[in-house]
Amino acid sequence: MTETSPHDRLPPATSPGRLGKAGKVFIIAVREYRAIVATKAFLLALTIMPILMFGGIFLQRSLDRRVGPAEKRIVIFDGTGVLFEQLAAAAQNRNQHEIIDQASGQQRQPRYVLEKGSSPEPGEEERLELSERIRQGRLHAFVEIPAGVLTVPDGAPAARVAYYAENAAIAEEKNWIAGRLSDLVRRRRLEAMGVDPQVVDRAGTPVIIEPLGLVSRSNTGGITKAAQSSLETSIFLPFGAMMLMFMVIFLAAQPMLESVLEEKSQRIAEVLLGSANAFELMIGKLLGGVAGSLTVVAVYGCGAYGLAAYHGVTDLVPLGLLPWFLVYQVMAVLLFGSVFMAVGAAVNQLKEAQSMLLPVWLVMMFPLFIWFPVLREPNGSFATWASLIPPGTPMMMVLRMSASASIPVWQPVLGIVTTLAATILCVFVASRIFRIGILAQGKLPKPSELARWAIYG
Repeated sequence: MTETSPHDRLPPATSPGRLGKAGKVFIIAVREYRAIVATKAFLLALTIMPILMFGGIFLQRSLDRRVGPAEKRIVIFDGTGVLFEQLAAAAQNRNQHEIIDQASGQQRQPRYVLEKGSSPEPGEEERLELSERIRQGRLHAFVEIPAGVLTVPDGAPAARVAYYAENAAIAEEKNWIAGRLSDLVRRRRLEAMGVDPQVVDRAGTPVIIEPLGLVSRSNTGGITKAAQSSLETSIFLPFGAMMLMFMVIFLAAQPMLESVLEEKSQRIAEVLLGSANAFELMIGKLLGGVAGSLTVVAVYGCGAYGLAAYHGVTDLVPLGLLPWFLVYQVMAVLLFGSVFMAVGAAVNQLKEAQSMLLPVWLVMMFPLFIWFPVLREPNGSFATWASLIPPGTPMMMVLRMSASASIPVWQPVLGIVTTLAATILCVFVASRIFRIGILAQGKLPKPSELARWAIYG
């Protein structure tokens, strides 16, 4: 697939005399669509964007399966004289059963090798010597368990266990030791008070709450039981739909800016304006960008559905959301694409465009900053208002509608109305800036000049 030059995007020379406005716009849209999708950069971005957006999740899971060091040696100074043996037995049980993958037989996490300290409590010189061993990599950590840890608290501060390591605050083994010590100490304290720990364990069995959806009535009139709801589906499905829209907007709007800037800097726009006026040129480019965005949606949508079919979870794909998604996607591309094109027409170099696009990028990325509170309470007042105020409406409304909550129909309909109004206004203002800026050369226009172009045309 070859790159297209600016000259390839020119309408045919015979078109002005024989075609009306609709024909000119159609030719420009087709040329712009080909300029977007028929490039190596587009194909590369189409491949890389999902990796950048979602690759971190799979990378994190892959890294979690890596063992790192085969074992971690930890010295335990037991001031109680009775906890080390039980703690060492718990570590041995973990090494034999909990860190081995049953399917492959491979070790998934490092082994914990516990060594008993030379005394119940180390001195300062011994602490220094152990710290040096940790710095040299010959030891991972050392722990001091005070004798008073077994004493039942009577209102005074309880004795604290000291954990020494280079990554003490976030160490996973620290959390493991804390959990096992808490269980062992609790049992010792119960026995000291004459209470059977097993009775307490049975009485303290946690209550498990099963997350379920809502009961509904089937087409045959019967009652359909509620399906079990998973955390992954409740989070990643709405987030994936929102991120898909964001990626499509990015892949469609950015080439519009580069196209306009390239044609302006190489004086191709003057030739184009000999075949069509500025508004026809802008509308044609926007429609070409919309067609390109729908191509991206088709590619990613088919890929996602194929992946769901491979794993047998096609019932999780919200096909009923597709019409709403497409409508909001088209309006979002028109809205942000017109802004990008106006910026491209107003500047002379790409570096000038970057500074002017910073507020636009912040507006585009704002839904990414508030998506989790909206997803947690999709019918709350904050989520409702955030999804009804353009230009964040497309991504916010798709996020809410792909969640498990029932959104009143009037809200997405009102969202379409407000977004359509904002899109028409934005296209109108951008067309005025585009009409003047496409032929303007020289210094970068000030915000006051852009405002004058937008108001007076």
